[in-house]
Amino acid sequence: MYKKLIVIACSSTLLFACGGGGSDDDSTATPVPTPDPVPSDPVPTDPVVDHSGLEPLDSSTPLAQEFLSGGDTSVFLANAQAFETRPDAIAADFSLDANFTSGDLLFRSSHTNIGPLLNSNSCQGCHLNDGRGVLPASNDDPFVSILMKLSDSNGNADPTYGSQLQTFAEQSFTTSDFQSGFPVFDGSVNGDALFGEAFPFIVFEEVTGTYPDGQTYSLRQPTYRVKTLSYGPFVDDIQFSPRIAPQVFGAGLLGAIPAENILSLVDESDEDNDGISGKASIVSDLFTGEDTLGRFGYKAQTTSVLQQTASAYLGDMGITTSVFPDENCTDAQIACLQRAQEETEVDDVTDFADLELAFVEFYNRVLGVPVRRGFDEANAVFDDNLVAGRELFFDANCTGCHTARHVTGEAAGSVLGELSLVGLSDGAEPIEILSNQVIYPYTDLLLHDMGGSCEVTRETLEGLACSAGEECQYVQRCDGLADGVAQGDAFGSEWKTPPLWGIGLVQTVNASSTFLHDGRARTIEEAILWHGGEAEQSKQRFMNFTADERADLLAFVESL
Repeated sequence: MYKKLIVIACSSTLLFACGGGGSDDDSTATPVPTPDPVPSDPVPTDPVVDHSGLEPLDSSTPLAQEFLSGGDTSVFLANAQAFETRPDAIAADFSLDANFTSGDLLFRSSHTNIGPLLNSNSCQGCHLNDGRGVLPASNDDPFVSILMKLSDSNGNADPTYGSQLQTFAEQSFTTSDFQSGFPVFDGSVNGDALFGEAFPFIVFEEVTGTYPDGQTYSLRQPTYRVKTLSYGPFVDDIQFSPRIAPQVFGAGLLGAIPAENILSLVDESDEDNDGISGKASIVSDLFTGEDTLGRFGYKAQTTSVLQQTASAYLGDMGITTSVFPDENCTDAQIACLQRAQEETEVDDVTDFADLELAFVEFYNRVLGVPVRRGFDEANAVFDDNLVAGRELFFDANCTGCHTARHVTGEAAGSVLGELSLVGLSDGAEPIEILSNQVIYPYTDLLLHDMGGSCEVTRETLEGLACSAGEECQYVQRCDGLADGVAQGDAFGSEWKTPPLWGIGLVQTVNASSTFLHDGRARTIEEAILWHGGEAEQSKQRFMNFTADERADLLAFVESL
């Protein structure tokens, strides 16, 4: 922009003044008028935009578009089928619908060539109705839709049990005797019998507290215990992390957010002094070998829906794929290795073909995202209490981790190839329904330190110290949300921010479902009260709200 110039014309013979004659008599000189200043055009400034290049959201005024949490993938259901439904654009395309249906069938089916060690024989066995898993009804029941991750204090897998406990041996699912594959103390040490690895369970203690306004609350403090080890003891500095199966919809959209948009939210040094840091999980991509942003799993340890899916097939079901072609037996598990050689698909032939894996990957990527509740479509407004709760959510800086809005880029097709009912072909096309979408998942996909630490001891069920024997259990007690297990760039107290879309329907889809990584929180309110570390300030703001304000904030979260 150019500023206007003011020019006053003078005779070239006058060096010091313009005006009448050449007289030095000031009294007779014609005064030179002072021109009014001409305002210059304002200096342009760059518009304020967020990490996606959009105008930042206003905390007090929601956009009507927020109703469609998943953009074009949004589905209009608020019942038990809310998490397992195809978007309209998929249903309207015969080829895409056929691919979705094929993936859906595989997701729900019991598989062959499972095991030898496993947690479930189908995806649906963990992700109930494509939603969250549930805790066992009693401590005598095995983990089914919740699993136990393992590592030593440095994040390394246990040399005998690997990085995940498999509670069952295959005979629990291939015979009529479910308990036949349960763990047996030292039952597989000699390598002549195959049993599940160990029996984990969680003991809860009720802990009460009080809000500043006097209202009381109660939380469940978990203690993790592991008994009946079939293959001998764990490594000395073992750590445990129970992880309940999460809902699976929306993964394809999260995978399509440009990495640079997410990385722009990183604030490891907390330069804005809001108490929230956030760091990226950078892991090696299995397919390219390049360092890539991790965004899936509770600690953002995997880079893509395909990798996460193939990892679940191996770790949870004992099914090999081209992504993970080796059986999930460690070298110390002789009985497991021997049974693996008795399967119908051995050596270079995997249990699950690429075409089947691609169907399940596609299904997971394009599952519909439920629309928000509490929105009047006719008038394009949200309920008043939800607007108030949203403003409180923003003002408490819950959005410091739960970033409300993202924009996807081009969603690349599967690295396995272009998918159709007849097979895979080279040059997979981008997935249009996932591309260039404005979405509202309420996550930054970054790692945050939620505080706390863990200690592992060995005790009897009565609490007596011990060092060996069938009655000697491994016991882990943790402060806060820490689990002690390090994965990739995530330490034992760090977690990826989970998306909040659909959270208000979790218990509609599965009435027994609970919240947080280990299912300790029975309600969304309890989940908030467990926040610590980087989220401590936001939790304290929530606690200091009035009872009505807390109710509005909870109503807003439940509407997501």
